Parts: sequence; C-alpha cells; structure tokens
Amino acid sequence: MAEEERAEATPGLALEPPEPGGEELVTYSAGRFVVAAPPSWYLTALRAAEEREVPWPQAVADATGCPEARLLPIDDLRRADLAVWCWLTPEGGRYVEIVDATACQLAVYVPDPADWPAFWADFVVPALQLQLLAALHRTLRAPRRPRRRATRRAD
Repeated sequence: MAEEERAEATPGLALEPPEPGGEELVTYSAGRFVVAAPPSWYLTALRAAEEREVPWPQAVADATGCPEARLLPIDDLRRADLAVWCWLTPEGGRYVEIVDATACQLAVYVPDPADWPAFWADFVVPALQLQLLAALHRTLRAPRRPRRRATRRAD
C-alpha cells in the first residue's frame, strides 16, 4: 500500500511524523497513541523553559495562551499522589500532563476536540480513581489513636 493510501486509511487528524532526531510528542488521535511532530506552541514552550528558564507550567501557559491550566485534584498537591494538568491549545485541542511528586508520568497532546471525551474517560479518570483508592488505602491502614473514655468526676 502506498504512503498516501496508508495516511488516508488512518482515521483521525493528519499528523506530521517527527523528523529524525527532532522533538517528538505523544499524541492521542482517533483512539490510539502515536508519536508525532509537536505543534509550534509546544516548541515555543520548550525554548522558553530551556533558554529563559521559565517554569514548565508557565511556559506551556504562555505558549498556548491558556493562562490557567485545569488542575486536578484541587486540594493540596503535597498530599496528592497524582495531579492532572490540562491546557487548552490554540487549535482547540488539549495538552495533558499527569504528574506525581517526582516527575511527569504521562504527557499527551489531544489535538482533536472530538477525541477528548474518550481520552478523559479511558486514561485520566482511571488515573484519578487509582489515586482515590491509594488515598483510601492509606486512610484505612493508618494507625488509629485510642479513644479516650469520658470519665466522671466524683463530686
């Protein structure tokens, strides 16, 4: 099958393959993960983070024009096992990072808004469910303090 036929037979948005030795970005399109060339806003964020030492979340926010990333969980990040950062992108897609206390565990670009519900339901929600179960497990296994009995004083 010719290259053009394979590209037409592949559902989803037309994605540029990465150049050899160039930057790559994991992309979710039409229900599957592919490695593709990053969009220009991603390269702008990389340059800002590397050359000007802008913190990565701020570099992505500046490059996408999305001033506030949606962040889950909302509670104290120091207590969370995972956090999900989500930026709306200039072309209407989303860039998502799932991070823990040590590093980014998953970074995915979802360029087509039609793919967002499936990605959210199939990958983000299970990660958050896992976090909830881990927190519940810690709570249930935590040592309990003995209850103090109320004592009556004899008057």
